[in-house]
Amino acid sequence: MRPFRPSIAVPLALALALASLSPLGQAWNAGPAPVPEAMSEVDRLRIEGYGEAFVRALNSGSEEARRVAIRGIYSQASLADPGLERIAAQMARVSEDLGPVEYHHSEYEVFRRGTFVSHVLHTYVRRKGAKAWNDLQFRLEPQAPHRINALAFIASVTEPVTLPNGPITDPATLEWLDSYINKLCAQDDLSGSLLLASGDRILYERAFGFADAGRTAKATPSTRFNLGSGDKMFTAVAVAQLAEKGRLSYRDSLSKYFPDFPDPVFAGKATVAHLLSHTSGVGEYWTEEYERERGTIRDVGQMLPWVYKAGTDFEPGTAFRYSNSNFILAGLIVEKVSGTDYYDYVHKNITGPLGMNDTGSFVSDGSIPGLAQPLTWEKNGWHAPDRPFRGTSAGGGYSTPRDILAFSRGLAAGRLVKPDTLYLLTTTQNGGLQAPMEYGYGFILNEEGAGASYGHGGTARGINFAFRYFPQTGLTFALFSNQDNGAFDDLRRNVLKLITGKR
Repeated sequence: MRPFRPSIAVPLALALALASLSPLGQAWNAGPAPVPEAMSEVDRLRIEGYGEAFVRALNSGSEEARRVAIRGIYSQASLADPGLERIAAQMARVSEDLGPVEYHHSEYEVFRRGTFVSHVLHTYVRRKGAKAWNDLQFRLEPQAPHRINALAFIASVTEPVTLPNGPITDPATLEWLDSYINKLCAQDDLSGSLLLASGDRILYERAFGFADAGRTAKATPSTRFNLGSGDKMFTAVAVAQLAEKGRLSYRDSLSKYFPDFPDPVFAGKATVAHLLSHTSGVGEYWTEEYERERGTIRDVGQMLPWVYKAGTDFEPGTAFRYSNSNFILAGLIVEKVSGTDYYDYVHKNITGPLGMNDTGSFVSDGSIPGLAQPLTWEKNGWHAPDRPFRGTSAGGGYSTPRDILAFSRGLAAGRLVKPDTLYLLTTTQNGGLQAPMEYGYGFILNEEGAGASYGHGGTARGINFAFRYFPQTGLTFALFSNQDNGAFDDLRRNVLKLITGKR
């Protein structure tokens, strides 16, 4: 069965119509907005009703009915510019491209990034008789009553779900989760492994699908899946341990460790802190050329020429740009300061003490048992790329959900770094810079629903990983998949909604 692979399913004419009203690359809110007021259930239902009203107008076939609906659900600012007539023309174009649609439900969400707040409405519909669903994504005005500013985006999604109301710890919620995974496996051929834990107590654990392209090895809780960029957390912790011992400083410049850096002036300005927060300006080594050659990599030192070749993009500390090169350099600093091979250092000081025996940067050449093959979809099914590769300090190692739980608990208990150091790692270090995420030192930060969380993710060909820890509740979430499968994103997103209470 062919799995769903997410894409923007917008016909060209419709894409142009949307772009004329709201450029897809534009930030959803151009400036800071007031902190959202407390939202009652009545107000939430009213806002989500805008989506249903839009669909009714879309299906009405009546220009007058559409204008009446637009006046009721669009903001005064949007009625002034771009104006009612252009909005009505856009609605007509959507109707022409999608035809009569079936309404599923709408969801109101608030995204926060520092002082920036975006109010978003998702409305799920599908053309009558079709299998694929669409997510109509509306930008809302930042102030109450949060009417629609624009229809900004239309994306293809798997069938949307109505989530249970109970907390993630409720047995009925976990039963629903189990049936939801069954559905994703049946419909989308999803493979992976999931764990939820409260403190040390495992609430839910399940592996599903297969670990290989030949479908001979079923995934189990002990199957080792690729971490993608998850190794960046280990690298950041390694640097932090050395900093605690006074063997390096976050203020150390690159020139101290890389005197042959191609741009010595730049190297004198960029620091270890810049590397760990993706604010250094070092370019991205992962290019098509590197992709062709990466099967030859066996140690972190082999990566340095690729980093040097990537060059630099901006002055250190002036911008945020996610670059794997940052963590190659950080890993090499660990080697230079500790006098130990990066892989040996991580095993001796991080994974080993925590009993993470299934975690490591294993060579994926078939010599190590229990490694899930990264799978990509081709014309006639799942296939594994025939290129061995070893992970680095930037990513590509392997682990299991239980090992990630051990890492989560070890961090929280102070077994790896001191509490003050963990606070530093998990506090925003890219504040004041335009960025798609809040980033600490090697950790992605979030604050929604149930409170602040930290962790990391990883995505590459045939690789998906997500880890989040919620300090206020002590809840750990770890999810892996060895596929390019949009069902992974659906599962990750919906489990996080159950955890945070954001329905």
